[in-house]
Amino acid sequence: MRVVVARLLREGRSSLEDLASEIKASPELVARMLEGFPVKIESGSVLVESKANLLLEAWRRGFDPVELSLKAGWRDFEQLCAEVFERCGYRALLNVRVKSRGRFFELDVVAISRPWVLAVDCKRWRRLRSSHLKSAASMQRERCSALASALSSAQNLRAEVGGWSEAKVVPLVVNLYEGVVKVHDGVAIVPLNKLVAFLNEFESYTDDLLVLPVKLAEKLV
Repeated sequence: MRVVVARLLREGRSSLEDLASEIKASPELVARMLEGFPVKIESGSVLVESKANLLLEAWRRGFDPVELSLKAGWRDFEQLCAEVFERCGYRALLNVRVKSRGRFFELDVVAISRPWVLAVDCKRWRRLRSSHLKSAASMQRERCSALASALSSAQNLRAEVGGWSEAKVVPLVVNLYEGVVKVHDGVAIVPLNKLVAFLNEFESYTDDLLVLPVKLAEKLV
């Protein structure tokens, strides 16, 4: 099954016959194996409509999310992270651009659950060096600051925080693997396979994290 899912993540589409040939099984057996997975099977072809949802379902069934994420693209990894935030009760926005101090900044994911606004950088790195993680954390701290300053004025964010009196903006880096560095410069660095646990206990970590409070008008429109 791992071989089938990995190929679908790489290619996005395959025939039942090709998948069956690869694992030396019948097309009918492959179709049964894929029952319950978020794929569309029609006229002997298997189509992946969302690689992120396929990754999540495989993860739920006990597959290694890191191994599977390496089979998908980096944009798929961002979507996977966004889906995890959504399933943990956040509203997740992908590829958010904001302008601050005359510069544009792009955030991979902005995850919102009142009063928290998480500025998330998704790193699908195969190799980990502490210096790279620290550099990524410092850069994400800067993006977080830009997001905080633009939160009440950016058109694509105003509706998301409408009615709030205050938001708390926090930077976060999500990486495939667990590194030696857990927090740097107020930025948590969380491995993918611990992201759900981190979000479930998020408020217990905030004393160690950069938290930027932002005052907002209560009747944003």
